[in-house]
Amino acid sequence: MFGELTFICDGNTIQFNQSLGKHLKNLLEILVYYRLNPLSKEQLIDLMWSESLNPTSALKFSIFRLRQILESIEYLKNIELIVTTKNGYGFNPNLSVNVDTEEVDRLWKLSNDNNITRQQKQLLLQNLVDKVNQPFLSYSSSQMWTMSIREYYANLYNRSVTLLLEDMEIDKNYAEMMQLAQTAIKMDTFNEGFHFYYLLGLIETKQYRKSIEYYEQLNRQFYKEFNAQLSLKTKSLYNMILSREEVSQVSMGDLINHLQENIENDGAFFCEYEVYKRMYQIALRSAERNKEMSYVMLMEAKSEDNDYIMQKLMEKLQHVIYASLRKGDIFSRMNPTQYILLLPCQTEENAHMIASRIQQTFYKKNDRNNVRLHYHISSLIKN
Repeated sequence: MFGELTFICDGNTIQFNQSLGKHLKNLLEILVYYRLNPLSKEQLIDLMWSESLNPTSALKFSIFRLRQILESIEYLKNIELIVTTKNGYGFNPNLSVNVDTEEVDRLWKLSNDNNITRQQKQLLLQNLVDKVNQPFLSYSSSQMWTMSIREYYANLYNRSVTLLLEDMEIDKNYAEMMQLAQTAIKMDTFNEGFHFYYLLGLIETKQYRKSIEYYEQLNRQFYKEFNAQLSLKTKSLYNMILSREEVSQVSMGDLINHLQENIENDGAFFCEYEVYKRMYQIALRSAERNKEMSYVMLMEAKSEDNDYIMQKLMEKLQHVIYASLRKGDIFSRMNPTQYILLLPCQTEENAHMIASRIQQTFYKKNDRNNVRLHYHISSLIKN
């Protein structure tokens, strides 16, 4: 039941895309999953016919058609799959059937037995992980009843993988650790813990350049998707890379080429907040030493629009800020509604002129009247 509902009978694989329509396939999925605890007629109706004018008749007819179609499938002939129970209908509990969800539950329960050895626990968890090779009924036409169950098995999978990765780190099985982490990332792309162990594997196998590139890509990905930074635990791996004595030396030419990769030719420099904070501290030191004036601007968008529209407006604002500033200017996104700018200019009046230019350009490009830009300006050093 992980991925798509599939029967295997005497080595023959049966899928139901062509023989069953979406509705009957959904009914069969429910009956199989709840085969050990069959649902009552009322529960089946609540799941599948809550809006029907005559749900009892709809249920009876669907059961009749499902039985009829299953009996017509070559490998299922003369097998009573759907039975009538005291309270409704169910998948025949007397058949000798192995269901992967039930096996996963059994493996998880066994792995939590305090009397087993560490090696036995690893084998059980590995078997569990191998079985959950796709989310629960990810191809199902129904989403409602599967959602909580899908989340339950995803949680079992993630916990099992994490326990295995922790053991692999202890045993220094870095190749296996990286392989498992990569497989798990395909299942849960934004599970930072899985990325952590893959990155750790790169470091421990001395793939330093690749580990730096992977870290930087991961950092950008998380910021883009969640507008959030990586955890301190993952960030600590970056310092681990730099601290390794074995990091290969580079020539000045290679260094300059690497520093200039993906350099933007026009507009301001947009960066993550942590980078902005470092740049601010450098600018503050420079300003105190050279008595050069710079200003910090906090620009905020206010609107009653929903989150999706607000996100689109903030993306437009980012483009406007980028095009309105000079190469020496730096800006970052603080949160879902605010940008922070670092402006090296001689007077506060110049900073207000920049803010006014951004506002005018944004209003000209934005056709919505219910969003307003507000800004606050503070000098980098106080007189």
